Order: sequence, then structure tokens, then C-alpha cells
Amino acid sequence: MKTPSPGCLIEHRPQRRVLEFAAFSWPRVGEEWPDWPTAAGAVIRDGEDSACLLQFAPGRVLAPNPSAATETLLDAAASQGAGTRIDATGKWEHFFMGGPGAGRLLACSVEVNAVLYKRDCAATTLFDCPAIVARCRDGFELWVQSSYARDFLTTAENFRALLQRPDYCR
Repeated sequence: MKTPSPGCLIEHRPQRRVLEFAAFSWPRVGEEWPDWPTAAGAVIRDGEDSACLLQFAPGRVLAPNPSAATETLLDAAASQGAGTRIDATGKWEHFFMGGPGAGRLLACSVEVNAVLYKRDCAATTLFDCPAIVARCRDGFELWVQSSYARDFLTTAENFRALLQRPDYCR
């Protein structure tokens, strides 16, 4: 489902599977994790700019649509006792928000530039909905908790319509 508007696009993107990794301690002192997003708010992306691993909170990593290599990475860390791999399929709904008005629309809920200051992603609340927001090449990727997805989309659409009104003070 795509919702075009002057300056902003909201797109719901399907997901096959979603995994999370919860580390028992973070960062892992004395160990190297070259394939992990070890910095706060770091995102590892593939060649098509799709997020593969997002460290959205200390020791918490989201793996949307994980590849076989990503699953192996998470399984290896779990088998080493570093944390727990969690199948979070169904927990998160994936949205893309792009265009020149995307930042302004998100600003109706949160100052996204402040939330993402020196970060590529963060856990936050968007329009009273628990979410993860990540900056990407063409806008923002959002993962909204599934039970809030309909409310998120309705509220975002209401604000988008408000921002289009000529009598709305910007």
C-alpha cells in the first residue's frame, strides 16, 4: 500500500521474517565483533541499502528479513553464550517514509534529527507507537510494533493531511 502526497510517501513493506538478538552484556569486552553493529545506533546495510542488522538499543539488535549468513551470525553468538536469538516475526511492521516532507511529518511526533544525532537508528515512540527509526538513503525506515501499526498509519496520514492544508501554520 502506497500513500503518495506532495513531498512525502508512506509505504508499508512486507517482511518474511524478523529476528532480534538480546545480548547478555554489551559491549563484549575483549572480543571483536566485526560483522555486528557494535556502536550505539549503528546499522549494517546490504548493497541495496536495506538494513540487515540494527543496534536499536544497548545490546539489542534487529535483523529484518535475515539472510542465511545473518542467521548463522546470530546463531553463533547465541551458541557462544553471548545472548539470545529471538524469532520476532509478527512483532514488527516495516514502513518506509520518504521524500522531502518525510522529516517534517516525523517532526509532528519527534525531532528525528535529535533522536538520530550521531546514530543511524534508535528505538523511540512515533505518534504514541513504539517504533525503531533508521535513516536510509531516500528517507527513513520504520519498524512499528504490529499491534500499533494501524494507529501509526492513521495518525501519520492525519498529520500528513494537516501539513498539506494551506491554513496550517508551519
